[in-house]
Parts: sequence; C-alpha cells; structure tokens
Amino acid sequence: MSIMFLDKSEERAVDFDVKAEIVSKDKFFESAKKYISVDEKTVLHRQALFSDVLKNAELESFLFSLAEKMNEYSALARPNGKDENNEVKIYNILYPTVYIELVRFIYDSLSPIMASVTSVAVKNLYELARTDINSDEYRRIKEYYDKNSRKLRLVKSVTIGVNLNAMYQPKEAGIVALNEEEYRSGDLLDRIMRADFKRDDFHCIAPITVIDKKLGFSDSQQVNFAFLKAMGDVLDSGLYHCSSRLLKYARGKLAQYFDMLDSMDFLVEAIKRIKVFKEKKIPLCFPKINHDGEFNVVSLYDNSLCVKKEKSEIVANTVKLEGGVCCYILTGPNSGGKSVFANSLAAAQYYFQLGMPIPAREASLPICDYIFKISVEEQVGAELVGRFERECILLSDTLGKFTKNSLALIDEAFTSTSAAEAVPIAANFISEMCKIGGKCVFITHYHELCEEQARIRECGDKVGYLHTEAQGDRRTYAVQSGKADSGSYAQSIAKKYGLI
Repeated sequence: MSIMFLDKSEERAVDFDVKAEIVSKDKFFESAKKYISVDEKTVLHRQALFSDVLKNAELESFLFSLAEKMNEYSALARPNGKDENNEVKIYNILYPTVYIELVRFIYDSLSPIMASVTSVAVKNLYELARTDINSDEYRRIKEYYDKNSRKLRLVKSVTIGVNLNAMYQPKEAGIVALNEEEYRSGDLLDRIMRADFKRDDFHCIAPITVIDKKLGFSDSQQVNFAFLKAMGDVLDSGLYHCSSRLLKYARGKLAQYFDMLDSMDFLVEAIKRIKVFKEKKIPLCFPKINHDGEFNVVSLYDNSLCVKKEKSEIVANTVKLEGGVCCYILTGPNSGGKSVFANSLAAAQYYFQLGMPIPAREASLPICDYIFKISVEEQVGAELVGRFERECILLSDTLGKFTKNSLALIDEAFTSTSAAEAVPIAANFISEMCKIGGKCVFITHYHELCEEQARIRECGDKVGYLHTEAQGDRRTYAVQSGKADSGSYAQSIAKKYGLI
C-alpha cells in the first residue's frame, strides 16, 4: 500500500516543470516532485493526513519512528537472490521477526490515538496492522518469533577467533560466539571520555580496522562476504522453526508494508518542512479547491524566506487572481518583491498539490496540470544558442503545452533585447496565452506593456495588472492590484542618487 495515494495507478510522476529557482534552489521540491497530484480526491486525502499530523504530536512521532524502522530494514525490501546466497539466509531469519515487530509496533502505537484520527490514510494503515495481528498466520509466525527472538534479534556483536602461523600471519578465522552486547573500543581517549577503565571480554585490545573508513570497496566486499558466509552457517539451523510457507507469507506481508517506504520518506521530509513553519509561527492553512480558475491567497508568506528568516522580517501578500483574467502583468521597481511573489505563489501551488498546508492564513486554489517558470536568471550562461533565442524556444514550448488548467510564471522575459523589440513580442505572447486560457503572471519592467499595445488591447478583460510599491526609495514588497506608476519610481531612484 501507499498512504499517499488513493489508487496505486495514480502513483506516477506528473510532468511538472520544477525549476531550481522557482523555490530558491529548494531540494525538497525536486525530491517531492513525483508526489505532486492532479487528482482532487488524492489532494483531499493527503490534506486529511497532514491535518491529523498537525493536531496530533503522537502521530507525528509515530510516523518518524516508523520511517526510521523501515529504513533500518530497507535491505529486506530488495528482491531475493539465489537461495544459497548467505545474505539471503540471514534475511530469511529476519523476515518473520521483523514482520512481527513491525506489525506490533504499528498496532500498539496507533491504537491509543485512533479515536482522534480522521484521515483514511492512517485508518488504512491501522486496519492493515490490526488484520494481520488477528490472523492465524501471524499467530503461527509469532510462535516462531517467541522461541527465537532473543537468539536472533539480540545479536549485537560476534567474537571472531583467528589462528596464526609461526610468522603471526592469519591462517584461518571463524566465528567463536554471538554476543548480546557491542564490543567497546580499547582506545585510551575513548575510555577516558567514558570514565571506563575496567577491562572485560568486551573491551577491544586493538581494533583491526574500521571497514567503512580504511578498507577499499573490493576489500570491504571480501570481508563482508566471508562474514556473511560464516553468519549464514551459524544461523542456518534456526530456519527449521519456521516453515517455508510461513516464511514466504512473512516475506510477502513485509513487502506490502515496504511499499510505503518511499511515501514514508516523503512524509517525514514534508513534516519537517511544516515544523519549520510552525516553529516560526508562520500561519498555515489547507487551501480550498477552486474550480473556476481563481487564485485567492490571504497573507501568503514566501517559502524560501520562511526557511531563512524570522516571521517579522517577511512581508506577506494578499492577492486575488480572478478566474476570468488569463494574464496578469506585474510591474514595479527593481528589487521590489516581484520575483519573490512569483516564487511564493509557485511554492504554495506545489505544497497544495502535494496535499500539504501552505504558509498563508487562508487560500483557495485550482488544481493545475502544469506549472511553468521561466526567468531571466535561468537564461544566464546559455551557450548553445543566444539568450534571446533560448527564451523564445522556452516560451514557444510553454505555449505548446499550456492548457486552460495551467499556471505560467514568466519573470523578466526578453530583457536581452531592446524595449522596442521586446514589448511587441511580449504583447503577442500574452495574447496567445489569453486565447488558451489558464493563468499567467508576466513580470516585466517594461511599463509600456499595457493596452497601448494593440495585441494587449484585443485581449480586453482577459488581461489584468499588478504592481509592487515603493515609498520614496523604500520598497514595501507588497503586491497590489492595478498598474504601477512608473514615473514615481524613476523620480525616487534619481532622488536617491542626488540627480534631482
């Protein structure tokens, strides 16, 4: 099962345009890309899950612990090799014991909090564990577990004996004993730090090597192979307690739980991001799903700034992008918050379609089939073709994929050419976007990109205007409806540098 999807057939990567600068090089979005959903029921399914997490600290702690346990045993999720493989022999010993422990952990952890849980995802996980615990197969495997768990699960170290020849060279080695505690370093500094000066059978007189630090890959593989072979021989006799049928059953049931492994890793990383917002007292909300193409956000905080700064240092924006308006032209002073706003809207849309809460007080958003982001930053350093041509290729590709359910964020396109050339081309691009529908925010410093251009005028009410403000030479970073007063920006900049 996968707790992030209602239907496993939907478990696929949606072809979203996840550009690094869209979230200020936030790696979370790149790794979470395959969980972005275009299915309304799936989004609601996840919102219910994250809502439970926000309200229940015990559930949050359980999910972190479950992910840790599943990653610890992740090797068991790999396909089996040949039966005589020594690693497989050890895994066969572990399948029944890990299955019993994992199911019991899930059931015991969730039972006390199920009365407060509303999400189908958690209920399904609990029901899976509850059904397993009540099954005859689980009972039979538990009998094996009870007989062998101490022997098999408490092995923390092995004592290895090495016979030497007359030249003190190893001539043969083998496992002497399985131990229930780890050996302790014999290093003097380690012993001083532990205030531990006594010696016993579990103090190492002189460590031979630290495999992952001193042995190369080839040598490490040889040591692992020799050790696994010896361990396989030692543990092989334990298999008779568990029939091949029950062993196969335990392996199959574990595979069912390990289907959640990737989802659990994503879930943990998502919760970590939510905790960042909560710790900084950033408001969080689950957007309502909007079906008329309207983007409505109240006090939206920029994702990247939330990660880096305190709440008091961030300007939140309240913006409504009307459903009937296809393209908003956003202008304003340089470094006035235009690009930050575009990034915050993009990040909010990603969080929303991941089923997560967004950093805002209130919101209603549509589900988009594509999110495009094209910025002047992305074009820097273009080598194979000129920057202007590269922009044209990307914008043409955007037009080819854009639909009435898409979102495009175009940041300072065509700045590599003159205003006389750029403005008519940009006007034509906006006109084509309006013919398709969908939603576009076109950020530009060309104030002449308005209804004075014939192609813009033809769009009528399908084109709207936004602007960021400045008070004197101070940026407010607030996005407002309507056109910018370009003259006031020029005056304030000139005044700042003593030119007027």
